[in-house]
Amino acid sequence: MSQAIQKRIAYIGAGQMCEAIFSGLISSGSILPEHILLYDVNESRLTDLQSRYRTNILTPSAHAYEDLVSWADIVFLSVRPQDARETLSKAGMLFRPDQTVISIMGGVKLSFLEEYIKNAAVVRVMPNTPMLVMEGAAGIALGARCTSQTEELVTSIFNVIGSSYVLPESLIDPLTGISGCGPAFAYLFIEALADGGVEMGLNRDAALSLAAQCLIGAGKMVLKTNTHPGILKDRVCSPGGGTIAGVHTLEEGKFRGVVMDAVVQSIRRMQNVGDKA
Repeated sequence: MSQAIQKRIAYIGAGQMCEAIFSGLISSGSILPEHILLYDVNESRLTDLQSRYRTNILTPSAHAYEDLVSWADIVFLSVRPQDARETLSKAGMLFRPDQTVISIMGGVKLSFLEEYIKNAAVVRVMPNTPMLVMEGAAGIALGARCTSQTEELVTSIFNVIGSSYVLPESLIDPLTGISGCGPAFAYLFIEALADGGVEMGLNRDAALSLAAQCLIGAGKMVLKTNTHPGILKDRVCSPGGGTIAGVHTLEEGKFRGVVMDAVVQSIRRMQNVGDKA
């Protein structure tokens, strides 16, 4: 069991990323479901989450934000970026100096958040959905009122469900293009690998399992051996072998350039979203 988080955590917005974070924390044993409070305008979503995880829920009302803020030690802002201004205009002035507010709204800058949140420490985090299985990655940018204790608290939460990286805010959007959007790119690659296997006779379940395990293994090889992926690739490509033939085909299709372009376009979109908040 991970070290217990002795805090009550509330979420404004109960979407997929919110679920990935709190469910990972519950699964790790680091927090009890009764120490989590979920608020969302979608009441059926809240009911579903409560039935599956046994968390507290808070349905919309005239005093919902007041109730949530008074209950919580840590508040996650996990609404859509385009809803940031409306949410903060209602909740921003309610936060206390002893609270930490963690925004996971993509593209929404600390300066914008701190226009509305005048008392609490504000942290901008870009998480990713693999936190659901405790294999996530989080980029963390600390706001003006954050202390070393704030940093320790926030990193301890995200290290339970993956790894965390404290960065200057200017690098959060670039990080998003890799770790935030990257899982979707990886799923496409897994699907394509499996499709190739199916075309050559493997059954679908076996092909998907093999493709997913291939990416798990390759990722661990990079992380655990601390070896450049290009070197690892060369070690698999024996002269005149099947792997180098496949690599040749990927290079002809401009595989590297397409992936790089996908990352760059994702980053630019996130930057545009933040500018419109």
